[in-house]
Amino acid sequence: MSIFDTMAQRIIREQALIIGPLAYTEAKKISGIEIRTDGEVQIASSAQEPSIVINDLIGQYEHLFGRASIEVCKDVVQDLLTDLPKDKIPTRLVV
Repeated sequence: MSIFDTMAQRIIREQALIIGPLAYTEAKKISGIEIRTDGEVQIASSAQEPSIVINDLIGQYEHLFGRASIEVCKDVVQDLLTDLPKDKIPTRLVV
């Protein structure tokens, strides 16, 4: 599992704690996000740049629930960002 797969999975699961199954419904709308039947999340290998997929995922939640959803996303992946070069960090996660 890549660091971006882990980010997507954490973001979706945390949003699901707040909004329930709607989090998965919204995530499935994002091109490049694959959600397996066991709930594991993966960014498709054919997808565009993974950081763009993460930005799109966060944007989907922001569109529905506003700025607070971005803060939730930032909090849940903060520890993963230290392992990424600055140019690979999704722009919506820049603190």
